[in-house]
Amino acid sequence: MSAAASSGRLARRSAARVLSAPVMVLLVLFIGPLIYLVYVSFTEAGITGDGSLTLGNFQEILGEPIYREVMLDTVVIAVAAMTILFLVAFPVACYLAFRAARWEIPLLLAIVLTDELNPLIRIYAWRIMLARDGLINSVLQGFGVIDEPVAALMFTRLSVIIVLSTTSLSFVVVPIYAAMKAVDRDLLEAARDLGAGWFMVMREVLLPLSAPGFIAAMIIVFVPMLSDFAAPAVVGGREGYMISSLIEEEFNERSDWGVGSALSFVVLAISSVFVFASVKASNVRRMQS
Repeated sequence: MSAAASSGRLARRSAARVLSAPVMVLLVLFIGPLIYLVYVSFTEAGITGDGSLTLGNFQEILGEPIYREVMLDTVVIAVAAMTILFLVAFPVACYLAFRAARWEIPLLLAIVLTDELNPLIRIYAWRIMLARDGLINSVLQGFGVIDEPVAALMFTRLSVIIVLSTTSLSFVVVPIYAAMKAVDRDLLEAARDLGAGWFMVMREVLLPLSAPGFIAAMIIVFVPMLSDFAAPAVVGGREGYMISSLIEEEFNERSDWGVGSALSFVVLAISSVFVFASVKASNVRRMQS
């Protein structure tokens, strides 16, 4: 082997090491805390714990009804909010992809810019609107729809669902819109030429072909919803309790880091299973299409 070839190989190896260094640092910074989280979840950690290994944290989670109830409530709230988001985002994405014409880009930018506002500000804005003396109750009373304020609009599951389903709209619209823009319009025209109505075209052609956009939106939005802390803390109250509120309580109020870490690990496991199932579903859809 010539000296020039050997020098070139060494240079390429050095360049590869330099380029991979930031990636390795990011992996360490990402995986390191997760490994520590798993470790703490199997220890007696906290003010009263001695740091010894135990399965008691997970036994407590599985044995206490409150943990199962809160986990179930969290899934119900997230599924309801995600369903509302899909029902709103689908027609919006359809309009942007096929009907907006010259307004397509301005409207898309407007939707994206709505998420540039701090999420906490949006949540507090909803708190003001949903309050007993807020805008929604005032408007309903002004039109004579109700005689007295509706208390169910605040500090309930409904209030958390409303906030979660309105603060992530752009993250659902954009992936679905992108998937629809990739659909060959000749396929839609062919379906209409064969006598399919608009509903049949939507159900049999557009929805299957834009399924990757729906799955991407679910991964981007649904997983963070499971661990959302701000919405239940600001507008949820005791009725809109979610697993993130319980984790915060274990760490800060009970100082039981072991149970808090175990709960975090359970949320991480549920999210991982959901992401894996979504990816598999996306692959199946791609093979069928």
